[in-house]
Amino acid sequence: MLFGSRPPANDSLWAIARSGGFEPIVYDRNAANREKKVDNSITTEIMADSYERMKVGEDEVTLVAGDADYVPTVTQLRGRGFTFNVMFWDHASRELRESASKFVAMNNFLGYLAVRG
Repeated sequence: MLFGSRPPANDSLWAIARSGGFEPIVYDRNAANREKKVDNSITTEIMADSYERMKVGEDEVTLVAGDADYVPTVTQLRGRGFTFNVMFWDHASRELRESASKFVAMNNFLGYLAVRG
């Protein structure tokens, strides 16, 4: 799944994600143009999947985020025996990096993420 806020009409990210097998979950921004509901939806889906679809020792979670708000989810799943990986830029929350099974800094992959003209 790929979560985010409603993009501009000409944004191709969501179409690319869909063609890559991701299920985009998109929310409108609030009146102050701030992203709402995204973080909570991510944790809700991860927890639901951990009970309904995933098997300890077989499935892993990889979260691409850097916010310490995810630490309780990471801690809960790791406590249940799941592998929980986090990928983000170097400035990700120290607490989140330390709570993950493995942290991968995305800084070294920026060249792969850049739009090629």
